[in-house]
Order: sequence, then structure tokens, then C-alpha cells
Amino acid sequence: MSITPLPDLQPEPEGLHLSALDSYLGQPAGLPGISFWPRVAARVIDTVLHYLLAFGGLFLVGFMLAVVAGLRHTSVQVLLGHRMPGKVPFVFALLGSVALEAICEGFHGSTPGKLVLSMVVVQEDGSPCRPGAAWIRSFAYFVDAIFFGLVGYFNMQKNPQQQRHGDEWAHTVVCQRWDVAPQNLRGFGQFTLVLFFAAMADVALMILGTVINLIT
Repeated sequence: MSITPLPDLQPEPEGLHLSALDSYLGQPAGLPGISFWPRVAARVIDTVLHYLLAFGGLFLVGFMLAVVAGLRHTSVQVLLGHRMPGKVPFVFALLGSVALEAICEGFHGSTPGKLVLSMVVVQEDGSPCRPGAAWIRSFAYFVDAIFFGLVGYFNMQKNPQQQRHGDEWAHTVVCQRWDVAPQNLRGFGQFTLVLFFAAMADVALMILGTVINLIT
């Protein structure tokens, strides 16, 4: 009686992955990046929110000035003298926008704009975005935004994950929430808490910049 030998089982070539499985496990091959214009739409939403928060901060400063002027029995105009808005409030407003983005992405993964459009920022291996990486990509936005975003746009065309310079430096990818493994997503309850602290940081920086401009 002859025994037919079993065929040799060849090992799977290194680097070969099933795309559907990769997507679930959060491997880079399963995390296609989001293109330029949807991300611009998310940024517009975030910018509108930032301006609303800035307006609220300025309103609070104006209210405090009115109280101080009332206690001194004078007007706000006399209290301020001839001070004109300088560069300090503008710089602190930019820092406020960076804080809003970095805190939201570093502790949840999505800013309000990204969450509305079902986007999330993750590390290249699919794990949640780390706070340090969020600060890097948020500050790098000022490089990617040069020439109305063309610097970031052209860099995004160079790789399938649509990474701008900030993403490359922070090793992050902006993708759809449904492309990320569920265990790597943070919940909406956490987003509410994170957004509260991010908004407070934004407003606080706006107020600080305005106060520094008034007393110097």
C-alpha cells in the first residue's frame, strides 16, 4: 500500500496581508487617508468654532473692562486710553486654535469638524493618536497651510495615505472612523469632556493675549 505524500505547505510571503483583515487590525495598508478637500471642510468647521470661542472670550474681557470702568466711574474708552490691538492677541489667538486642535485630537482623535464628517486621526499603525503627535501635527499645520494649503496639498499627493507634512512628522493618518478598529476609537462621551477642556484652553489663551496687550 503506497502513501501519497502531502504537498509541501509554502509559508506565506513576508509582507503579504489580506486587506480586509488589515483594515480590522489597523495596519497601515488598511487605512486609506482622506483627501485634501474633505479635510478642508473639517478645518472650516473648526475655524468657525474657534472664532465663536474667540468672540466669547472678547465679550468676557469687554464685560470685565466695563465693570472696572464702572467701579472707577469712568468709561471703557478712557480706561483703555489710545491702546490699539497689537500682534500679541493675534499670536495668542493662533495658539488657541492650535490648542483646540491638539487637545481634541490627542485625547479623542477628532476635532468637532472631523467628528461631524466621520474622520479620525490615528497613528500609522492604527493605534489612537498620541498627545505628543497631536501637538506636532497641529503646529506643523502652519507649514502645510503656506500658499493657501498648496504645500500640504502637494505633499498629500505623494503617498496613498494622503499625509501632509505634519502627518509624516507625527506619524499619523487621517482616515474614516469606520476604517479603524473599534478598540482604537474613543467614545462620544469622552469627546464631550475633551472638547470642554479644549474650548477652555482656546478661550483662556485669547483672554490672556488680550490682557497682555492692554497692560503693556
